[in-house]
Amino acid sequence: MADSKNTQDPFAMPNPQSMMGMDPSQMTETFRAMTQKSMEQSKEAYGRMKSAADEATKALESTMENAHQGSLQLSKKAIDAMRNNAEAGFQHLDKMMSAKSFAEVIEMQTAYVRKQIELATDQSKDMQALSQSVAQDMMKPSRDAFQKAQKNAK
Repeated sequence: MADSKNTQDPFAMPNPQSMMGMDPSQMTETFRAMTQKSMEQSKEAYGRMKSAADEATKALESTMENAHQGSLQLSKKAIDAMRNNAEAGFQHLDKMMSAKSFAEVIEMQTAYVRKQIELATDQSKDMQALSQSVAQDMMKPSRDAFQKAQKNAK
C-alpha cells in the first residue's frame, strides 16, 4: 500500500507553472519589458548627465575666459599706474634740479610725497573696484549654472 505521494520521483523537475504560477513565455516577455524600460531610463539618465556635464563645461570655459580678460584688465591698470608713477617721478626730479635753496627742495619733496600718497590711494581704489568687478564677472557663469541646476532640481 504505497502512498501516491511517496511514489513520486524526488529528483524530477517540478512543473515551472506550479513553481511561480507563471507561464515561462510570459516571464520572458516580462523580463524583456523590464530590460527595455531599464534601458530607456538609463538613456534618459545619461542624457541628463551629459547635458549637465556640457553646461558645467560651458560655465567653466566662460569662467576661465572671464578670468583671463579680468587678468588682462588688471595688468593694464597696474602698468598704467606704474607708468604714471614713473612719469611723476621724472617730472619731480626735473623740478628738483631747478631748486634754488634747500627750503625749496624740502617744499617740493613734501608736495611730491603728498601727491604720491593721494595718487596711490586713488590707484588702490581703482584697482579694488576693478578687482571686485572682475571677480563678479568671473563668478557669473558659475552662479548662473548653479541657479539653473537648482531650478531644474525642483
